[in-house]
Amino acid sequence: MGVLGDKLALAIEQKKKEIEEAKNDINNFVWKGPKREVAGMIMQSETKLVDATPEQLRDWYNHCISMLFSEDKINPGRYTLKDIINDQIDKCTAELFLRWLENKYQHEDTRQAYPRNLLYKDLYAYLDSHKEEYPKSTWKELPVSIAMNGTPSEFRDVTVDNVLKGCVYSLGMFDRKHLSLNFLTKLGVEFTPQEMRDLTVRDEKTNKLRDRFEILKENLGLKQSTKIHRNATGLSYSELRAMLNLKSKRYSDLTTDQLVVLKNKVLFRFIQEVDYQISQWEERIVQLEKVAQEVHGFSLLGEGLKKDE
Repeated sequence: MGVLGDKLALAIEQKKKEIEEAKNDINNFVWKGPKREVAGMIMQSETKLVDATPEQLRDWYNHCISMLFSEDKINPGRYTLKDIINDQIDKCTAELFLRWLENKYQHEDTRQAYPRNLLYKDLYAYLDSHKEEYPKSTWKELPVSIAMNGTPSEFRDVTVDNVLKGCVYSLGMFDRKHLSLNFLTKLGVEFTPQEMRDLTVRDEKTNKLRDRFEILKENLGLKQSTKIHRNATGLSYSELRAMLNLKSKRYSDLTTDQLVVLKNKVLFRFIQEVDYQISQWEERIVQLEKVAQEVHGFSLLGEGLKKDE
């Protein structure tokens, strides 16, 4: 590598060490208060954890626990929300599986349709004849593939319980309230070739080509101040429109396009977003515990709410 290369590698390693030490230095830990608008500006208070009282540390610790495990229906904790999203993915997949069997989803498969009422009858009969091997208590985890040969890999984990519910249109309601406008627009947009052509518009006065994102916002009823960026892995224009127009409704009433976009793109990304939020709250807990022990000589762990409470 040479002398210069060795020095550069050593400098990089030293810098990494300094960054890690700064990250673990309790004097750098801060608690950020809620954002608020003051005179048209967004303000946010910060308090160094080493300057906080034991009571403040306990309050903040309890807040972190609540943000992770709260079962509040309007503002669920991140672990609770993750369970909700996973359930939504499972139900979207179950509904798509049933449509695949009904030839609504299998584009090139020439097999005859398998209607829901017949599937329900056959599956229930199979389970009844194997009730010692597959008791009802296992149906929520039992994959339907145990009873159906040739199930495509994307559907192999669909549970017996969800299939039976889907057969009688009782998968319940898809609740979209957690899919905020901010989250959807953050996913970004990648226009299809046809959308590029459709959104190529000239200004009537100047004859100059208009910005496609400006037209997109107009068409979708969004404020021009709404931030949307181009992202090769983002939603298409039509997919974003479908998600923005999505209402809370029964899974069986969602369009196939909506189910596919939810399952393969939106809810998958939502899980990643929630996982990141979980890591942030857990990091704050570690910092609070470190300060409580090193500055005040007590432990916060176990003092707050618990997941099973």
